[in-house]
Amino acid sequence: MKPRPRVLLVEGKENDELRALRVITDSEIDCDVRVARDGIEASGILFESEDQAPTLILLDLDLPKLNGFELLARIRGNDKTKRLTVIVFSDSGEQSEVNKCFDLHANSYVQKDKDLDYYETRLKLMLYYWIAVNRNVNT
Repeated sequence: MKPRPRVLLVEGKENDELRALRVITDSEIDCDVRVARDGIEASGILFESEDQAPTLILLDLDLPKLNGFELLARIRGNDKTKRLTVIVFSDSGEQSEVNKCFDLHANSYVQKDKDLDYYETRLKLMLYYWIAVNRNVNT
């Protein structure tokens, strides 16, 4: 029996965290979700925990303590985590930030939408594609 997919939500804003958790819980994707509220907490989960690696990391860029770019660089620089699926899910649509994420080898960059319906649709599509359709490293 395959283990349930795991999502690591790395989100520094409480409202965005709660919104994402609601959408993930309401989606048809049966997965476990773990939350990190800053880059240091996410680093501990990824590099120090013996838990199963996440199937998908949803990474916001605007994080306290260690920002999303720094965390992404650490993820890609570590043999244990370098192949994990990392989706940057951010408020910013600045092309320089998008380019920097891809330079750091993010798998995808999705801009959060202010419209709640679009936000929910984008997040559900991401979950469906990256968990149900895409073949991940640890599947």
